Amino acid sequence: MTGRAAGGFGTYGRLTTRSRTATMRPDHHQTWGDSVNRRFALILAALASTTSLVLAACGGAPAAPALTDPKEILTQTVLSLKDVKTIEMTGSMTGTLQAAELGGTLDLSSVKINAALDVPNQKGKVNIDAPTVLGTKIDAIFVDGAAYLKVDGLLSSMMGAGLVAGKYTKTDIPKSSGEAVTNPAEIAKGVDAFKAALDKLPTPPTKGADEKCGDQDCYHVTLKVTAADLATLGSNAGAFDGEMSVDVWSRKSDVRPAKVAFSMTSSQIGTVGMTFEFKYDVGVSVEAPPADQIAP
Repeated sequence: MTGRAAGGFGTYGRLTTRSRTATMRPDHHQTWGDSVNRRFALILAALASTTSLVLAACGGAPAAPALTDPKEILTQTVLSLKDVKTIEMTGSMTGTLQAAELGGTLDLSSVKINAALDVPNQKGKVNIDAPTVLGTKIDAIFVDGAAYLKVDGLLSSMMGAGLVAGKYTKTDIPKSSGEAVTNPAEIAKGVDAFKAALDKLPTPPTKGADEKCGDQDCYHVTLKVTAADLATLGSNAGAFDGEMSVDVWSRKSDVRPAKVAFSMTSSQIGTVGMTFEFKYDVGVSVEAPPADQIAP
């Protein structure tokens, strides 16, 4: 579920931030059979319009109809990200990871993830603190057409790629890769591809009971996928031989994701869980690191 916000989780992983206002117009004019019916219809229309205005003045705009189809909820959740301007994410992990090349079983319960993204200004930052994963700490900054990556801990020397312990490594970002998709046709194409992928799943997503996400009412949709399902879809599951579930909590007010949780169980990978919570329209400050912190 992000999405570069997803300014997606045109592709729905890089959705635009521009909003649009829909205007409804009648497709045709209907002619009434006689003047009496016409006058009666006009009276009813006037009464309906007046009643609507009174209700709107007393109780505000009517709420959007509740969604019940889990596929539609997921689709609208992805589509909602096209209007996101800023987003803040906090995450945590659970379980253990089987990684013989890293010394055996790694405890993931202490891993914390924080990220922030300013979509219009194409800048963001990510921090991963994983003390039980070889003392790893990762800081990534994306700003002014460049990416800065710093990896501390034993993982730094294992990753290589010119990383210098305690220093940021700078890499230029190609202009095209940092641009949000703004073409409505491309956005629609990406959403259609997402719908098609959902339709191909052997086990369709399911909707649970609505829940509270902080002060927001949320839809709760669960998606379960097995290695066999991936094979059916023609995906290369690789070492994945178990099952995975994705839980999405979407705010009923605007269908933006409030929380997304992933869980995976595999004999070769282990049992891994990740939970992310999102806040929108928040202040995001991203600056390039000082020159003395950048590797030459």
